[in-house]
Amino acid sequence: MSLREILARGYFPKELPAPFITDNFADLLTSSTVPVSGDFSKSVTKKAKIPKAKSCLYMHARGGLLRRKLSICHPVLYYLLSREVDSNWASIVSVASGSALAATAPDKKSTGRAIDGKFTQGDRANLAITTRIGRRFILSTDISRFYHSIYTHSIPWALHTKPVAKANHTFALLGNKLDFLVRQGQDGQTVGIPIGPDVSLVLAELIMHRCDTALTDKLPNIKGHRFIDDYELSFKSRTEAEEAFHLLEICLSEYELALNPKKTKVSELPTPLESAWARELKTFQFRTSKRSQAADLEAFFSLAFELHRNSPGEPVLQFAIARLRSVRVDKGNWELFQRLILLCVTPEPATLPYALEQIISRVNAGYVPLMQEIQDILNNLIETHAPLRHSSEVANSLWGCLALKLRVQDQAADLVSSCEDSCVALLALDCQSKGLVSKPLRTGLWETQMCAEGLYDEQWLLAYEANVKGWLPSIGGADHVRADPNFGYLKANGVHFYEETRASPVQGGRVPSPALPSKFVQASYQSV
Repeated sequence: MSLREILARGYFPKELPAPFITDNFADLLTSSTVPVSGDFSKSVTKKAKIPKAKSCLYMHARGGLLRRKLSICHPVLYYLLSREVDSNWASIVSVASGSALAATAPDKKSTGRAIDGKFTQGDRANLAITTRIGRRFILSTDISRFYHSIYTHSIPWALHTKPVAKANHTFALLGNKLDFLVRQGQDGQTVGIPIGPDVSLVLAELIMHRCDTALTDKLPNIKGHRFIDDYELSFKSRTEAEEAFHLLEICLSEYELALNPKKTKVSELPTPLESAWARELKTFQFRTSKRSQAADLEAFFSLAFELHRNSPGEPVLQFAIARLRSVRVDKGNWELFQRLILLCVTPEPATLPYALEQIISRVNAGYVPLMQEIQDILNNLIETHAPLRHSSEVANSLWGCLALKLRVQDQAADLVSSCEDSCVALLALDCQSKGLVSKPLRTGLWETQMCAEGLYDEQWLLAYEANVKGWLPSIGGADHVRADPNFGYLKANGVHFYEETRASPVQGGRVPSPALPSKFVQASYQSV
């Protein structure tokens, strides 16, 4: 696995809609024939004058009222950071692996994400079976706002130890380079690291491995596992579990981190290995005859709705819809199938990518979708969530309009025009370019970003991509992208971050499939 893979499969958050890509960016920056140019070519030194920039933000719906603020990192800073991580991989992994507790020690992957944890969320039950044997109690806890609370200076503390890092602030230490590049990529901020790119997992694991080691030094017989910041530790007595909690607090405080008391509990074993709702949905059986299958679909969704109500914050409905991938729907039940799936979308918008995937996979097999009902739901989601800057609800709705060639109606068009969100803006502009918007978008807000400064601000993706696609004019008429040494280099070499063919079907072609954001949901239903 190479730097190219980190840039191609480990850059943009996996939760973004399918058209957002980094493949050709990766190809250019690792090309053997086209020399790297601009700030991309600089070594990380104090005199290099590497620019500050901001990340684009993408507010992702996790379910219920829970949201995650994802970062689309600036390409210059993410490239430089990835290059340092890749070229120093051996020394980084020597610190960020080896903990007996770490289930998510960084591991280079040949498929999916470029860097991911050693174990997946689907391995939790198997790990629990191993680590709970011979124990009476488990301590479950996690870290408050983990990625958002990481102090960037703790990266060199973890990589080199705190005394060494505090005594040496030069770039002779790799940790100081990583710290600097993270800060430059978030406008100099020292608190928090971006959520979404694979390199952030590496940085987080550097710190957490140090905490694991400090804890196991104090408690050498401890058993358990940790997924990123989520601990399950097992003990012979409640007293041992409570003592471990306080010791873990001390270990984390060395890196300016703190446990979340609301998610901390000591439980007496035995406890379930997986959620009761997941078990019930996994084992539900569907019959094949038309009448029996119709009854089973209605019963399945009634069960899913009840489990959803009883398990707030859990991805029950996402799992339930994804579970249906293996069901061969009788054509006589196709309309009922769609309506039951669509019942989930408005009350739980996090289900939208899964609903679209179920419908589109069958449309590609020759089924006809409920176009008007789907169009009404997507427009309603845009109208409800655009004023709240809920990126994923609006972006996935616009993607659905592109994929199924549905209309964005007047009110939705007006509201989406007020969204300060690069992903939403680009999807809306694509809708307009395809004639899918019932009235012209008001692009004045977005046009304010079409300048040199916009390329390094929170809407850098819009400032670049809308220029490359010819969807918005540069302020003042001169091509602001071509004039910039970094983005001009990308444009001159054909780099684009938005692929239209992954949004709309080509003439006579298959409808594109959506990106599915949840690893847990995918891992769970794939095991059915």
